[in-house]
Amino acid sequence: MGTAPARIRLLARDVMTSPVVTVAPDSSVKEIAQLLLTHHISGVPVVSADGKLVGIVTEADLLYKERPETGEGGILRLFRRGQLAEAERKAEGLVARDVMTSPVVTVTEDTPLREVAALMARRQINRVPVVRGDQVVGIVSRADVLRALVRADEEIREAVRRALLEELWIDPSQLRIEVEQGVVTLEGEVERRSDKELAERWVGTIDGVVRVESRLTYRFDDRQVGMESWPGDPWRNLPR
Repeated sequence: MGTAPARIRLLARDVMTSPVVTVAPDSSVKEIAQLLLTHHISGVPVVSADGKLVGIVTEADLLYKERPETGEGGILRLFRRGQLAEAERKAEGLVARDVMTSPVVTVTEDTPLREVAALMARRQINRVPVVRGDQVVGIVSRADVLRALVRADEEIREAVRRALLEELWIDPSQLRIEVEQGVVTLEGEVERRSDKELAERWVGTIDGVVRVESRLTYRFDDRQVGMESWPGDPWRNLPR
């Protein structure tokens, strides 16, 4: 059986953990804490009896159980008025439905990994469930996202070759492509200046690429003002 070709850009499905450890809405706080410790995870989705995602419980949610003081100098006074009731609810909660965060930020299996990473940074969350419809099929953590940075150099090189050929229509066999510790070196000659610039930018978006060092040259400068075609343009002799 042959090896599957390297994916140019990773999706949530490529890095997610599956199957997912989940809890029921009536699971006790103590049970949840034990699950997190046993499985070395920092959050667990809460699913209904029919498997529907209804919330998520994280370490942060359980920290409210360390009963914060509510006096003038207590921790709860730091919350805004709209957050105080939520904090008190979680501090008093006994089961998952009492302490969970809902609604849940989710992604689908086909969400690009870069979008997942951006979502985590924007929403300041450490994990995001992957859903198919309303069913949880996986979960992506920050550690999963970071693993994309340690893709094997040969896998990155193959992804670069595929990107050039399939997305930019540049023949990679005419170029020298080297990858070391995620740093991609491109060397050789392409047809147009725009090909060179696009290749440099495009390769930089491939998951696992740390930096692009380009020594590419070009045969024709198609950035010149007023230039409508170049000597190698296959369409230049067609009627306009």
